[in-house]
Amino acid sequence: MRIAAYICAFGAVLLAAQAAQAAHAASAQQASFPTFLAALGATPNTNYGKQIVESLRLQTTLSNPKLALTIFMPEDKYFDALAAKLNVKPTAMSKNTGLMRQARGRNSNGDAISGGLAARGVLLYHFVTGPTGVRKVLPTSALQAGQRLDTMYQSSTTRKPYQLAVNAVNGKLQIKSVGTTAYIVKPNIRAGAGLVHMINNVLVPMNLNNIPRF
Repeated sequence: MRIAAYICAFGAVLLAAQAAQAAHAASAQQASFPTFLAALGATPNTNYGKQIVESLRLQTTLSNPKLALTIFMPEDKYFDALAAKLNVKPTAMSKNTGLMRQARGRNSNGDAISGGLAARGVLLYHFVTGPTGVRKVLPTSALQAGQRLDTMYQSSTTRKPYQLAVNAVNGKLQIKSVGTTAYIVKPNIRAGAGLVHMINNVLVPMNLNNIPRF
C-alpha cells in the first residue's frame, strides 16, 4: 500500500511538472500577426504609434505582409514620459505638433528637419532594415553588443541611413539612438515577414538638448 501511495504521489508530481512546463512554453510563445499594421492594432498600449502611422498615411505600406523589417515600437507611457521631459502635451506627440513640430533644428548629420519631415524621420528611425549594409530581420537572438543597425531614416545630404547602436548593459540589450536609449520589454512579435520589439523609450535622431522649446 505504501509503495502504491508513493507511486501515485510521484505520478502527481510528474503530471504537475509537465503541466507547468507546458504553461511556460505557451507563455514563452510570442504573438503573431499577418502584418505590422495588424500587430499595431492588436497590441495594447500602442495608441500613439497608431495615430502617428495614420497621420503620415502609412497604413497601406504597413499592411504589406512581405515587409521584412525589424521595428522598435515604444508603448504609450514612454511617449508620455518623453512628452513630459520636453514639456509637451502627450496628445500632441501623436498629432505631429508636439515632438514632431518641436524637433525642428538639425539632426546628428546636420540635416535640417521640421514639421512632417521630423515626424516621418522619428518614425522611420524605429524601422530597421538590418545590421550595417545587410538586409536581415533581427530577432533578439541575433542582436549583439557592438552592432550598428541601419534604419529607414536616411540623411538628405549623404543618402546614408541613420543608425542605431546595440549595447549590453548589466546583461540586457540596449538600443541607443542619438538622443535616447531604450531596452526591449516585449520581444519578437511576429508581423508578417518582419518582427516588432516593444521598447521602453522613444528613439530620437538628435540630442534632446538641441530640440527648441516653445
